[in-house]
Amino acid sequence: MYKIFGFKNDEYLGKVAEVEFSIPKRGSYAYLLGNFNAFNEGSFRMREKDERWSIEIELPEGVWYYAFSIDGNLTLDFENNEKTVYKRLSYKFKRTVNVAKIFSGEKFYHYPSLIHAYSLGDLAYIRFRAIKGTVKRVFLISDQKYEMRRKAQDDLFEYFEAVLPRKERLEYYFEIHTADEIIDYGDFKVDFNEQKEMFKPPIWIFERVFYQIMPDRFANGNPENDPRNCIEFKNITHHGGDLEGIIERLDYIEELGVNALYLTPIFESMTYHGYDIIDYFHVAKKFGGDKTFEQLVDELKKRDIKLILDGVFHHTSFFHPYFQDILEKGKESKYRNFYRIIDFPVVSKKFLKVLHSNKSWVEKYQKLRKFKWNYESFFSVWLMPRLNHENSEVRKFIRTVMKYWLERGADGWRLDVAHGIPPDVWREIKKDIPDDAYLLGEVMDDARLWLFDKFHGTMNYPLYEALLRFFVYNEITAEEFLNWLELLSVYYGPAEYTMYNFLDNHDVERFLGLVRDKRKYLCALTFLMTYKGIPAIYYGDEVGLDNMDIDSMEVSRVPMEWNEKIWDKEILETTKELIRLRKRSKALQKGAFVPIFFEDRLLIYERVSEEERILIGINYSKKEAEIELPGKVKILLGQLHGERLPPFSFFISSL
Repeated sequence: MYKIFGFKNDEYLGKVAEVEFSIPKRGSYAYLLGNFNAFNEGSFRMREKDERWSIEIELPEGVWYYAFSIDGNLTLDFENNEKTVYKRLSYKFKRTVNVAKIFSGEKFYHYPSLIHAYSLGDLAYIRFRAIKGTVKRVFLISDQKYEMRRKAQDDLFEYFEAVLPRKERLEYYFEIHTADEIIDYGDFKVDFNEQKEMFKPPIWIFERVFYQIMPDRFANGNPENDPRNCIEFKNITHHGGDLEGIIERLDYIEELGVNALYLTPIFESMTYHGYDIIDYFHVAKKFGGDKTFEQLVDELKKRDIKLILDGVFHHTSFFHPYFQDILEKGKESKYRNFYRIIDFPVVSKKFLKVLHSNKSWVEKYQKLRKFKWNYESFFSVWLMPRLNHENSEVRKFIRTVMKYWLERGADGWRLDVAHGIPPDVWREIKKDIPDDAYLLGEVMDDARLWLFDKFHGTMNYPLYEALLRFFVYNEITAEEFLNWLELLSVYYGPAEYTMYNFLDNHDVERFLGLVRDKRKYLCALTFLMTYKGIPAIYYGDEVGLDNMDIDSMEVSRVPMEWNEKIWDKEILETTKELIRLRKRSKALQKGAFVPIFFEDRLLIYERVSEEERILIGINYSKKEAEIELPGKVKILLGQLHGERLPPFSFFISSL
């Protein structure tokens, strides 16, 4: 069941509720799951209270979806009859879950929290919410009267927005027009300079376009360091890529135009992907070791290319020395509380016998999966035991590792399975990290609980969900796509400008492989490059790299193609032009998003700053579209012929 104990105004998120979730106690451990943590164990561990598992968390007003995990098994709340099927294409989740309606009962609401009143670039944004169907018009009254645009709606509320020229301070109230009366609401003040202290992303981030690389799959610069005696079996094999290979290809990367790299884990591990870290303080020898990392950093600094590393702090490798100490010493190990241990011994003698046998890794893995192990692990994989984030030593360890590599030249971190680690851990760690380091969390669903005082941005899976539903599966209309975008804007406020936006990555299928049409791919890429947030290219997308013909998470991890003869030159050149445009346009980096026309698979919108207006049109249909241009425009990119836009094409122009 869930109980709401009260509401308060949060300085970041506005109206939030104090909510207790509980379930009768059974099993050895329990977690609260929900779309607030992508239904992932680890972050919201429940405590025993009056013969029940219980936890209290704060949630913004709205409709939330939840369930429980008991001993690793998703379990419904049988004391709550409200259920629904919750589906997310973006992380392949479709389950019956419970519904929690968090609502204070207030018909109208505004509070000058960060998401409701903020400035960015040369503009200020003010938001107002009302129960759906209660308001006809809303005006913001300040130095003048501004009619607020009806921006978006969700299950409970409608949201309105006014965009004003940037000011240092603003005093204002709202004039609300209902069917029966006109109501003056509130008396508010906001100091935008003071508010900026609440959310200070690195200044450099806005001008960046990221390029994500899996080092093993990119380029082999030194065959002599190719890995040996590692975990390998079908589709999970090393290809020999390393940091030397990246250094050799920096001219290519620079010519592409990207100016920030995100590398998947580069530290010592047993797998090619590196998400099972054995040593956090050394670059893997198979990737070239610490010296090569120093060379890479030096070369990137010369080219003004930023570097963020992948931090795996939800779990370690089974073969990490701390976990090996537990295997050896059991309860006497000083690291027994470093992990989520259920019982001792953590594995049986039979388990160890198979593990240390001469069998192939294919045989070992098949047999080891059938054994029981007495510790929590990532995705129930024995290789990745879960850390105990309530242990202060674990938190200190995470901080130490992050600062260590920032001091050695990294410019930020992408934090793996961030939604599987308690938010207060990230809040505590962020305070100890330099302000100019970009902190990016992997949060695969609603990210509101993870922003501002935890991360500057998250991997924007809710945006990716909308892109899949509109551009790939045709599940939503242009109008619904727009509402989805505008809801994310309402929920995230200024953080939507520092989100990491992508069409694909190492955990999902390549977008081109899904749409099977490069015209469609380029339409989606154009949207990505002209929308709010920090755009990212996954290695190889720029030359038309496709998915592998397998049904697993490995599908997108095909080795980079370096044979230029089989590159898709049209995709490559268009990608370069879009990146160049993005890097030189302040309107695309920090400007307002102004929807003009979202109907019939046709998207027309502007990005606007004080000195620049960019008009974008995307015709995502089989029919030619007629475009009504607002006067004389200068075409910067695309296929606009007069005022006719061909099927599955786009244009970008300046006004």
